[in-house]
Amino acid sequence: MARLEIVVGGEADPSGRRGRGHRERALRGELVRVGPGRFVLGDEWRRATPGERHIARVKAVHDRLAPRLIVSHASAAALHGLPWPGEFPDLVEVIDPLRSTGQTLRSVHKRPGAGRQFRLAEMTATGRRLTDLATTAVDLAIAYPLRTSVPALDAVLARGTDRERLIAALVAAGPVRHRARAERAVAIADGRSGSPGELVARVALDEVGAPQPELQHRFDDDAGLVGFVDFWFPEQGVVLEYDGRVKYTDPALRRPGQTAADVVVAEKRREDRIRRCPGVHGFGRIGHAETQDTELLRELLRSLGVPTTRPRFTTVR
Repeated sequence: MARLEIVVGGEADPSGRRGRGHRERALRGELVRVGPGRFVLGDEWRRATPGERHIARVKAVHDRLAPRLIVSHASAAALHGLPWPGEFPDLVEVIDPLRSTGQTLRSVHKRPGAGRQFRLAEMTATGRRLTDLATTAVDLAIAYPLRTSVPALDAVLARGTDRERLIAALVAAGPVRHRARAERAVAIADGRSGSPGELVARVALDEVGAPQPELQHRFDDDAGLVGFVDFWFPEQGVVLEYDGRVKYTDPALRRPGQTAADVVVAEKRREDRIRRCPGVHGFGRIGHAETQDTELLRELLRSLGVPTTRPRFTTVR
């Protein structure tokens, strides 16, 4: 992980001249402001990952935060290296053990922590405490939509945290808003998650009330292993695969000497073998369009004989 060095401006110079110079450089794109009087080099910022950029924001405000404040939510997710869709928030998120309500400041979002119990991880590079993996993931499930929280929960399970620890962290959070959504996120999280696209597809299936599928179900025939499928609905006998373009267009995912056309042919032969397996009554494919369009997804599932119900939780709140 790249380290973005913080450049101090403004406050360190009583005359303010250096502050004006930094602001002018920021206007030209040479510097990027990450906090009050704190900047990073523009070229380094543009090369950095979203997580690295947010960590720079955490470092930029660290010396302005009271010692009692604990790095949490999206900011803790960045420090733990958890997946996040797109850019992290501009505001650094912390828990204030003395507050019973939230507070949004210029560069910091304080989350209430009065009377709450939670586990802490080791100190960050700045010496600031942060919530541990399980608490961080559960906090995301409470505060953010499923499409944000489920990838983080998947990653935490994949790293060895068990589901019971997540449930315990949710219980420790006490009575909170969006608790039902958080419980659902913990229930559908799975450490065997595949590609990012497959993960989004799994959340989309839950949003339209489809039965919870088995992930990475194995199929064999007389010739041996056929493969593992993304989603298997055993009651309906339906296989559903996430069909992202990268599977066919990224040379890094092909065997040496294999062309995109070869991948298409191999995938078709694999599908034919799966269709011939006992108990398989339907085979469908889901792509980006279906994950973003509820009615399109419902129609696909309906054509395959997979039932849906009313949406459980939307992608927004």
